[in-house]
Amino acid sequence: MKKALIALPFLFLPLLGEMADGGSVGESRAEDYSFMAGVDFLTKASESWRNRRKCVTCHTNGWGLAAQPLIAPKSAEVGIGRRFAQGYLMRFLTGEAKPRGQHGSVTGLVATTAFLALSDARTGSSVHEATRRGLDHAWDLLDESGTWEDWLQCNWPPFESDAEYGPTLMLVALGELKAAAKITAADRRGVQRLINYLKKNEPMSLHAKAMRLWAASHWSKAVRSKDRRVWQKELLAARGKDGGWSMASLSGPAWKRDGGKAQTKTSEAYPTAFCIYVLLQTGMKQTDEVAQDGLRWLREHQRKEGDWYTRSPRRSGKDYISRAATAFALMALSDKQ
Repeated sequence: MKKALIALPFLFLPLLGEMADGGSVGESRAEDYSFMAGVDFLTKASESWRNRRKCVTCHTNGWGLAAQPLIAPKSAEVGIGRRFAQGYLMRFLTGEAKPRGQHGSVTGLVATTAFLALSDARTGSSVHEATRRGLDHAWDLLDESGTWEDWLQCNWPPFESDAEYGPTLMLVALGELKAAAKITAADRRGVQRLINYLKKNEPMSLHAKAMRLWAASHWSKAVRSKDRRVWQKELLAARGKDGGWSMASLSGPAWKRDGGKAQTKTSEAYPTAFCIYVLLQTGMKQTDEVAQDGLRWLREHQRKEGDWYTRSPRRSGKDYISRAATAFALMALSDKQ
């Protein structure tokens, strides 16, 4: 029987310091691009988040968990981040911890499982017990519609603004996992239910289309060939003259900034890093002109602190998405494509 979990607004608490959570407003570009400075920053940011907030989120340490095996495979952070996420997940699955706010919610548990699946795929050839139990639990939680209806849709785009980010994230994660380890029949049935949901529901933004393209690189039936061609053209057409992408170009109707302000129309780190990485994952070569321009944009826009700043698509001062931007930038710039 499906367990009832309450999905409350994410733990966007007041900032406890620039490094700890959201990042500062504005640009302070580095004089010289440094891949290792970015790795160091992301490691410290992930450590700070888990020590202060004691959870895993898409905006902060979740994508960092997925990125570390690619960007710094020999780093101690790979094991430390994995053990923290495994422990966080297992405490709720065993009943040791009870859901409280976003801790232990559907979004938190499913997303953590997906990030662990990506980490498993990128670190070895086996599925960790915590990942296995998380996947089984995720299928128990899946609604009849084929998505997790309790996934947060509280206008914190792009991760908590619609019901389809969970399915596409899980399809991407399981796509990588099946290439590295044996997945179960239950996993494959779950995949089919997620795909059926996507087929019945139109994507609500270009970001959602890009996620579906990424998922379809592992599960070809997730997107029709015709749609795949159209969406790839749309993604390329959204690119700015400077080689980057803007938040406005990827946004959907649910992406609303507080006070009704429009999304940023100039190129920013998260949309640029995300688009370049997805394009590289779906067949584009690093030598392609589009990829070269996007990677150049990223190298030129690293901050002095080592990260890639992006203004929150919802609320200024809560720029947590800068952490995800840094993870995607490093994955795109890594030679492990």
